[in-house]
Amino acid sequence: MPEFYGKDLSFTWIGTAGTLDISEYQRGASFAPTGKIDVNTTGAAGYETRQVGVKDFTASFRGLWQAGTTGTATTTMENTMRFGEIGTVILGPEGTATGQRKYTLPVISQGPQVNVQYDTLTEVNISFVGNGTALYGAY
Repeated sequence: MPEFYGKDLSFTWIGTAGTLDISEYQRGASFAPTGKIDVNTTGAAGYETRQVGVKDFTASFRGLWQAGTTGTATTTMENTMRFGEIGTVILGPEGTATGQRKYTLPVISQGPQVNVQYDTLTEVNISFVGNGTALYGAY
């Protein structure tokens, strides 16, 4: 599964409650397409044909809330991306400058997993399951 890190990584959620850019909290993100090969004999016993395509994908976000992150920001993230929410993730591994890679991923959120660490440092992980066709493009 490709893992993306870096100061320019962009991660945006677009859901029914609105758009939420959580790039400032990021520690990493991933996008993993799953391929599938369908075999068809088309009635002929002597040969097979194959169709290859991306059939599914997953995505994830890993981030940190530092001391001083307001309750409103954290509550908004938790409520907007709670389990079962349908939306779109826009992932820019190298940022949003013109020409940079951009993945547009229709997904279902699996909800945030929150892990409170020492000294008001909180780790948040959110997994997403594909819900349509992943689009590969550029900003």
